[in-house]
Amino acid sequence: MEFKIKLRILESQRKLAHKKHLETAIARIHGEIVNHVINEKFDLAKLKSKLFRKYNRRLKYISI
Repeated sequence: MEFKIKLRILESQRKLAHKKHLETAIARIHGEIVNHVINEKFDLAKLKSKLFRKYNRRLKYISI
């Protein structure tokens, strides 16, 4: 019983850490996309936008 509780606590801590990492990565990528668009580097912005969508989907999946 105690082992299951400890295991769930570890899983939730890992999940929260991963969620926080994804949130910071999404914010960083968003800033990079904005900079690329301002500097008219649309090819790089398009590549970053694919990563942005991928990370957003993963964050939504984890948050459920």
